Amino acid sequence: MPFPDQQFDCILSSWALHNIPDKRGRAAALREIARVLKPGGRLLIVDILHSSEYVKVLRDSGLADARRRLVSLLFIIPSFRIDATKRGPL
Repeated sequence: MPFPDQQFDCILSSWALHNIPDKRGRAAALREIARVLKPGGRLLIVDILHSSEYVKVLRDSGLADARRRLVSLLFIIPSFRIDATKRGPL
């Protein structure tokens, strides 16, 4: 993404990342999300596929508190919520 590091306080993605067709591409997108999130910034992803994968990549990218929860069975498709906070300097 053409943004400087630590640019955003909040990032939201809803039913989008699963459209990236391969695992490497999704991981690259998640690393970019982690890169542009400010320390103390919050992330919320809602998606229908690959949510466990997202949590692992986000944790590996420094968002140690990334977690996954079932949100809804809207449209009969299970949707999962992944949320995290980027830690600031200690």
